[in-house]
Amino acid sequence: MVWPSGEKMSEVSFECRSVGFECEWALRAPSSEEVLRRMRDHVRCAHNLPDLSQDLEARVSSALHAA
Repeated sequence: MVWPSGEKMSEVSFECRSVGFECEWALRAPSSEEVLRRMRDHVRCAHNLPDLSQDLEARVSSALHAA
């Protein structure tokens, strides 16, 4: 996976509050795909949502940072 700049992406980090939740949950993962997988589990357990909407998935992807 690569960043929009073309740079190779290594580990990525994500904070739940960066997409609008009042939540301190954060993670580091080896890929954006892993972040999305774990975020799906998190929104079901912590925020009582059935899954990531397309909009929320796009916001999560935009909020990823190099770790």
